[in-house]
This record gives sequence, C-alpha cells and structure tokens, in this order.
Amino acid sequence: MKQSKMQVMIALLILSLLTACQKETLIHPEMDITPVTNEKKAGNDQSVIVLSAPSVLNNYYASAFDQIIDYMADFANKVDQGNDEIIILADAETLPYFQGKVPNYVLVEANIEDIWIRDFAPVMPSKQIKFNYLPDFQDAYTSNLIDNSFEDWFYNNGLSYSKKTNLILDGGNVVDNGSNRVIVTDRFLWDNPQFTMNQAKNKLKQLMGLSQVAIIPEVPGDATGHADGMIMWVSDNKVLLHQLPQPQHNQTINELEQAFPGVEIVVVDDYYEDDTWQGFTSACNIFVNSLVTDNYIYMPIFDSPYDNQMLQIVRSHTDKQVVPIAAEGVCFMGGSLRCLSWQVKGANAQLLLEE
Repeated sequence: MKQSKMQVMIALLILSLLTACQKETLIHPEMDITPVTNEKKAGNDQSVIVLSAPSVLNNYYASAFDQIIDYMADFANKVDQGNDEIIILADAETLPYFQGKVPNYVLVEANIEDIWIRDFAPVMPSKQIKFNYLPDFQDAYTSNLIDNSFEDWFYNNGLSYSKKTNLILDGGNVVDNGSNRVIVTDRFLWDNPQFTMNQAKNKLKQLMGLSQVAIIPEVPGDATGHADGMIMWVSDNKVLLHQLPQPQHNQTINELEQAFPGVEIVVVDDYYEDDTWQGFTSACNIFVNSLVTDNYIYMPIFDSPYDNQMLQIVRSHTDKQVVPIAAEGVCFMGGSLRCLSWQVKGANAQLLLEE
C-alpha cells in the first residue's frame, strides 16, 4: 500500500536517525521500498549480475554491515551505467538500508542466508550448472542452511538449472572463459576423492560441455582453495595469473600449458596482504578476483599503491572495458568482487529482470 506524503517524510526522518546510530541493536527502519519493475531486457551479450546483501539481523556480518552495503550500492551504480544489468537480493529488514543509494528497480526481496553467492549459485552464466555446496571450511548444517535458502528462492521464482549434480564444487573454484574452458584447483579432487585427475577432468568436460579443463594446485594456507583468487580470463585465449609460491607456481604454469595449448599466460605480481578475518585469509590486493562479462571486466581496487598499475596491466591485455570497483571495504573478509557476485544469462536473466 502506498504511503501518504506525511508518512513518507516521517519514515525518512526515522531512517536518518536510526542509521546514524550503531547497529548493535539491529533495529531496522520501516519504509515502503517496494521495488519497481525493471523494464530493461537482457540482450544476448548482457549479463545480469546478482548480489546477495547481508541481513541486518545477521550478527556474523554486523561489524561490516555498513561497508558491505556501501560496496554493493557503489558496484550496482557502476554496472547500471553500462550495458550489463544488476540486482541486489535482500530481506525485508535490509532493503531500507539501500534506500536512496540505488534505483529501486535494482532491489529484489529475498531471504538468502549468506553474501558469498558465487559459491552456492549455479556456475557458468549461459549454462547454469548447480553443484553440491558442501565446502570443507564450513560445517554441513550451515552449508545446507545457506544452500536451501538459495534454492527456495530460486525455484519459487521460476528459475531453472540446466543441470544439477551431487559433485562438490564451490562456484568460486570455477574460473571459466564463458564458453568451453574451465580452471579449478585440486580442492575438487579432495572434495570428490572417487576421481583421479584424468577422471575428474573428463567428468567436468562431460557435465559442463567443455573442451578443456585445467586442475591447478591450490594456494597453501587458503581456507577456500578457490581458483578465482589466483587467475582470471581476460579473453577467450588469455589468462592473468598472479605470482604464486613455489613449487605451486611452476606446477600451475605446466598444467595450464598442457590443458590449454595456445592460451597465453600472463604472470602479474602478487601484492597479497597477509591478514585474516574469522579464519579466512584476506583478499585485499588480489586483483584477479575480477568479474568478467562479454563486454566488461569489473576489477576490484583497494585504495592501494598498486591500483593504477594493475588497471593499466589488465587494460593492456583485453579489448573489454575495465571498470574499477572499490573493494577495500569488503576484501578483508576473505573474498572480493567476483566472490560476492553471481552471473546469469539467457532465460533466467530475463526472469530476474521481471522481478
């Protein structure tokens, strides 16, 4: 129901008072922020990027809540100015915190239990293949709670997977070129010990409709074992790999050369910051954790001395438009831009834009 002008003015005053206070109380403003329909349609070369906001009622993210909301709002506004589309999923209690920061059509009410949507959503934008979300860095109860909340929303909104499998694989450990090539780390072998290396590659090729797969060694000490903190595709035939410790670096180069004959491997300096949060290693200065669409590369920057240098390097190796996104407010949690996003194309994308 629409509110009167006086009600809206009172609600805005309440919001300004509440958001000026500390959120330990987890009180949320009551406002009518029903998203309006986004009448844009996703074209064949468009991606719909989906973010999952933290709930204001979730104590785990309370200390970083403002930073995450501001990051997502900034990212959404940058995407909204281009050819890709973006939506932000948030529960009813959290939606008001985006009021005035993003257009209403960007907001979709949903009760998703976690922000790292890359890991539990289906992989490969045009294929939407759903793996079993059961990472060894998290207890099974929490993983199932998160996964079930996503699937409830997914099915209730008429979305569909092209394939679904019981194989365990986080989306952050699937770095694809958008079509026929995928890179994962050997965490996939640990999570699915029934496969040898060759069997695992063949299974992924068959399941995902791929021609080539590389399984590279994970970075020692990384709780997640994800490939998207190590490498990115800047085109169909070129990857940027940040410098790894030995012997993992040489092993990775050898595996990439064998798996992808003719693909150019560009090694970039590693400016990793040695820090942890809640047991997860920092993703600050991990520039390869970029989100790549058909026409854009959304690249995290960290208010660091290396931002401009890395922007120039990435731009020199791609024909896509590189859009810097400030990620210093979220990277300390152990993930960055790609980790906090899900990409969708095709029929699912159209349905999302009609929300």
